[in-house]
Amino acid sequence: MLQVRNFNLLRALSVCILCSVFCILTSCEQKDPYVNPGNVEDPQWKITVDTTDMTASMTAIVKVSFTGKQGTLAAFMGDDCGGIADYIDGLYYLYISPSANGGSVLANVQLRFYSPDLKRVFVSKQTFPFVNDGNQGSVSAPFTPEWEVAK
Repeated sequence: MLQVRNFNLLRALSVCILCSVFCILTSCEQKDPYVNPGNVEDPQWKITVDTTDMTASMTAIVKVSFTGKQGTLAAFMGDDCGGIADYIDGLYYLYISPSANGGSVLANVQLRFYSPDLKRVFVSKQTFPFVNDGNQGSVSAPFTPEWEVAK
């Protein structure tokens, strides 16, 4: 009786192991957007704000792309692109010009990042108000946004 019970236990364990291996090999787990490529082509963002009398700056590091290629980091206020970052030695340097939202009120800034490695657009989870002559991050302590996949 004990041998039959051990045999059934061994058979059940074997089935569990085979199912696990099958799931891994066929990728039945949910795809991770930070690792698996999407299908978004480079959005070719262009600055649409022509205000140069007010600017803010940001020094940021982006922790999304894993193969080492640089992506494109841009600042948006609504649909207006207020700046596109320069990538130098692992850091993104961004100058932001404001977009007027309803006249005299300045809109919040949201960052967007395009990863050519992952072919995905990511948006920052947090927004921040535009502050003239304001600065976020530095070379020694760069701003590191948290990201989510754009819808």
